[in-house]
Amino acid sequence: MRTQFEIKRVFVISSNENFHRYVRENLPDGDFAVSGTADSCTEARQKVMSGDCSVILINIPLADECGTELASDLAENTAVSVVAVVRNEQEPEMRRSLEPSGVFVLGKPFSHSAFHQLLYDAAAANARMQVMTWENQQLQTKLTDLRIVNRAKYALIRYLGMTEEQAHKYIEQQAMNQRISKRRAAENVLKTYENQ
Repeated sequence: MRTQFEIKRVFVISSNENFHRYVRENLPDGDFAVSGTADSCTEARQKVMSGDCSVILINIPLADECGTELASDLAENTAVSVVAVVRNEQEPEMRRSLEPSGVFVLGKPFSHSAFHQLLYDAAAANARMQVMTWENQQLQTKLTDLRIVNRAKYALIRYLGMTEEQAHKYIEQQAMNQRISKRRAAENVLKTYENQ
């Protein structure tokens, strides 16, 4: 998981070199750094999936596509915060279409303070998403462990005539004696009895 003092990495997608320059020159000092850039949706799709970043800035439109589909895809399929930068007159419409996918929308022209605030908001959302992803992985691991232990208990009940409580204690005792996890002890039981 990220620490609160880690520099947040920003990936910039824009067909406009002036936008790339603006971002490089106006990121909040010491808190953000550009981790990569792309000039088109095609290039972005290749680079973003292999890179590590906290925030993706997409200056819409792009040369090869509008960029809204890319913004939605990245927001829905990655744990990165996505910011779509659009012309002010398009902002209300873009908000309605992109925010349900979790995309932040910033109208341009914008002030430095609005740009900085949105970066911090997007980075905070990314940090929370990282925590939630980690917690979800931990929960999935616990559920998998529980399923394996329950299958092992069932095998002990079926093949050795143990009660559920006896099977549970047996697995715990094996884990303690062998200094392994209950899951590993359960997997050992399953190797012995499930193939019969």
